[in-house]
Amino acid sequence: RRAQHIGYVMQNPNQMISKTMIYEEVALGLQRSGLTEEQIREKVEATLRVCGLYPFRNWPISALSFGQKKRVTIASVLVLDPELILLDEPTAGLDPVGVESILGNIRDYHQAHNATIILVSHSMEEVARTVDRLVVVNDGRIPFHGAPSEVFQHGPELEAMGLGVPQMTRVFNRLRAMGVDIGPSVYTIEQAKAAVLAKLKGVG
Repeated sequence: RRAQHIGYVMQNPNQMISKTMIYEEVALGLQRSGLTEEQIREKVEATLRVCGLYPFRNWPISALSFGQKKRVTIASVLVLDPELILLDEPTAGLDPVGVESILGNIRDYHQAHNATIILVSHSMEEVARTVDRLVVVNDGRIPFHGAPSEVFQHGPELEAMGLGVPQMTRVFNRLRAMGVDIGPSVYTIEQAKAAVLAKLKGVG
């Protein structure tokens, strides 16, 4: 029963896709849901719109790019309304536009359904602007966990593990090393802007 409330998206979409057409793939999980064909159609089309795939709903999956296939696998999970979604490197191999599109879909679903999203990623830039809690796993251990603002203060240790920190964190660490009195909890562009404006206002 619990498995019905959990969605899992693999890193490689080709390992998940089993149907030929986009609509069929997204509708597959609803076939035994007890919904009528009309209800399934409405639910699938609504999900395709959210994931930016509605114009391609009647396309064969073979005609899609790698990033679009990833959206199909995410749509096939979101259509089931899971309470928990596990995403394994959902943006690996995508260009910046594709990355932001998929992360936007994930954020929108989280906000609309109050679902728990577990995102597995080696990209600290993505993690920084997406999650509100971060768990670092290294050699089977959890050396750091907590809010990103707390975890990213361990920059040298993270880099030693091959993870690193967001670019904004590096910039502000450098500013502090140069003697600029500025807080350590900066890891996104929005936070950097606010910190710089606050500093300039204080100087003025």
